[in-house]
Parts: sequence; structure tokens; C-alpha cells
Amino acid sequence: MEYWWEIVSVFLLSTVKFVFGGVPMALSLKFSFFEAVLVTSLGGFTGVFTFVILSEKLLLYINKRSALKKAKNPDLPEKKKFTRINKIIIIVKQRFGLLGFSLMIPFLIPIPLGCFLAVRYFSDKKKIITYLFGSILFWSIAVSSIQLLFKYF
Repeated sequence: MEYWWEIVSVFLLSTVKFVFGGVPMALSLKFSFFEAVLVTSLGGFTGVFTFVILSEKLLLYINKRSALKKAKNPDLPEKKKFTRINKIIIIVKQRFGLLGFSLMIPFLIPIPLGCFLAVRYFSDKKKIITYLFGSILFWSIAVSSIQLLFKYF
């Protein structure tokens, strides 16, 4: 019974934090290579699918609310903040596109935030989900291979 709790906990952690969360946890719990790849990938896929859908709904709500606010106060100036993080996001989007962005999401930032940014800056939801699925699978295999090749964990 304890083994199932380990699988569920790795799965749930992989839905939100992937490379530095779910995969190392699976390897530290002594999952085999295939178990680690399977459980973490399925968790990541579930997280991507869920958070892309939720991000789309959240952005629609935000846009609707800002349009209502603008309609109530047409004199209100539009606040555009160009921060360092916005600048980095725009540079990544222009240089690497969706493919580069999706490869960075599981490695650098949590899946919910990455999905929100992907939906915000790219329009094709099917492409976003497909590329993020590929990225999740790539990183799961790559990080799990460390255990297989180097017996690191």
C-alpha cells in the first residue's frame, strides 16, 4: 500500500514542479528508470493539460474584467510596466519561439506559471500542449538517465 502512496505523491508533485521536484523524488524513492519516466511524465502531462485550460479561462476573465474597468473609466490611462522579467520573456519568445520556451518551462519554472505564460504569449493551444508534452517527456528521460547512466541516486 505504501508503494501506491509513493506513486501518487510523485505524480502529484510532477504536475506542478517537474525537473527539481517530481523526477528527483521518484529517483530518491528508488523507482526504476521506466517507472520514473512513466509516473513523472503522466503527472507532467496532467499538469500541462490542466493548467493550460485553467490559464485560458483565467486570461479570459482578466481581459473581460479589464475591459469592464476601461468602460467604466475611459479616462484612466493604460498602465504598461516594462520590467526586467517582461524583457526576458519577450527576448525568449522572439529568439526561440514556442519550442525553446516549452523546453525551458519544466526545467526553470513551475508548470502552472509556465503554462500561464505560454497561453499568454502564444495563441495555438494545440501546439502549446503538444510542445509541452514533448518537453516533459524529454526532461523526464534526460534526468532519469542520470540515475541509469551514472548511478547518481
